[in-house]
Amino acid sequence: MRIDTYRFRSSARYAWLGRTTAFHDRHQGRKDAPGLRARLDSLPHPDAWERDTDPYPQLLTPHVLGIRASASHGADQLRSRLLHGERALCARIHAESVRVVTQYDVRQNPTPAALARYGELIGVWRTSAGVCRVRATVLTHEANQRLAHYWDAVLSSLQPPSAEGPLTAVHLRRLPGRVDLDESWRRTDDWLWADGALRSAPAPGPSGHPVVRALAILDAQPERGAGSGIPQGAAAAAPERGRG
Repeated sequence: MRIDTYRFRSSARYAWLGRTTAFHDRHQGRKDAPGLRARLDSLPHPDAWERDTDPYPQLLTPHVLGIRASASHGADQLRSRLLHGERALCARIHAESVRVVTQYDVRQNPTPAALARYGELIGVWRTSAGVCRVRATVLTHEANQRLAHYWDAVLSSLQPPSAEGPLTAVHLRRLPGRVDLDESWRRTDDWLWADGALRSAPAPGPSGHPVVRALAILDAQPERGAGSGIPQGAAAAAPERGRG
């Protein structure tokens, strides 16, 4: 049996890069700590923070902003690669969307077989988009881990772990600069018509975008086995629209 040494080398290299990055982030945290003391002392009580806003705009140091920008750029690259790699699939979905809308809205002649084929295409897209979203989520987790190393070094440098005062990890309930995927990653079906942009979907009516309307027709179908004449492709398109 041949042992795949490449896998071991890759894992070792990844672990080494992680330790190197953590060392760099902690070093930068200790370096930035003196300049952050006054900002940390002036933080408002956590109960005064507004929900869904970043409570630490004054703590977004160049290092923190750099980590956020790197994670955002990586997620954007993953999205661009997905759209480029699946451009043939996207073109087929666009063409089939027009056919579905024509049959169901214009001719008023439902064709379950055609809708089933369309559902299979959407199922492939949602699977690919789901994998892409998982990879983007990993990037955000890695970025937040870097932020955790950075802020732990900042707090450790400003006071001994046993000291009491406002500069504690408990005070920082949410990592300053925490990285999260934008809302478009929860609506990956919208990328089919918006080319990956973060825009509100048009109305799914007959006058709207064919992809939006065709998806509405597909998702309105009963699940497989709920009755007769149900397109087999509708079940293949699970999970529900916009969840990848």
